[in-house]
Amino acid sequence: MVRYTVAVCNYNMAETLERSLESILGQLTPEFEVLVVDGGSDDGSVSLLRDLQERHETLRVVELDADPERHLGRDRQIAVERARGDYVLPQLDADDVYDDCIRDFVSIYHAFEAGFDGPLYLNGQGLNIAPASLLERIPYRNLPTSEDRDLWRRLLADDAMLRLEHGSVRESIGYERSVVDEMRYRDFAGKVADAQCGVTLTSCLKWAATAPTSPLERSRPPLAHAMKRGYDCLTFLLAYPVAASRESFPTPTPMRDRAEFDRRLRRVQATAAEHESRLGVTVDRSSLGEAGETAFFGRRGDA
Repeated sequence: MVRYTVAVCNYNMAETLERSLESILGQLTPEFEVLVVDGGSDDGSVSLLRDLQERHETLRVVELDADPERHLGRDRQIAVERARGDYVLPQLDADDVYDDCIRDFVSIYHAFEAGFDGPLYLNGQGLNIAPASLLERIPYRNLPTSEDRDLWRRLLADDAMLRLEHGSVRESIGYERSVVDEMRYRDFAGKVADAQCGVTLTSCLKWAATAPTSPLERSRPPLAHAMKRGYDCLTFLLAYPVAASRESFPTPTPMRDRAEFDRRLRRVQATAAEHESRLGVTVDRSSLGEAGETAFFGRRGDA
């Protein structure tokens, strides 16, 4: 029997942890295990996880000691290393609740896998899946943030990734960061991580100044749009000296160009119906639940 590991990393998310895990555990069948790697929480999460493990046979908990040198990327890879499944669904978040779509996502993955040349990592919006062997060969690295973007660069260089456009399959129940915190903890930290992974400063500055605008950016007034480009250029210039004192990681040469990464990411992104056509496969929609068919193909019964 093919087995699957649904991997969740937790650090001090006691307020949302039980509700999140119950939303996952409640929709899975025995061939799935849910593996939670706790990164050294001190907010009562560990006690809660132990109680949940007693109640759910398919839940396993890996308790790690807190270590300031070990970051989220390493926790994610520990989940891969400890997984018992042939396939791993990494990066489920302990501050989200999930619709009844996980098994449907797996079914769609296997349909795509049948038409894909080589091992496949499928990236959705809140769900991901790959053979454990692929994530052992191309692992998450010890980055505090943007560990997924670093992984995608190497998967794209290996022609081992597809992206799936689809509707929402989860709802955030965690805290909302302020704009300032979001800029500090996600945007700037992500730029530092890019620098750690060898993405060139020249390509980042060129990308910041010339990258195609998103729908959100096109809705901004011209002055705000110019300020955002200026902000990106300035923060890239500040990020690279910060990264110089941190651990560095090698990245395949083509992926060291920020714009090339974007181009390759867009090339592998499509809806489920578009992937079916490109791969010459058909997803058995009759096997999907209502929530899954709606999320991945639109309304039930749509062509």
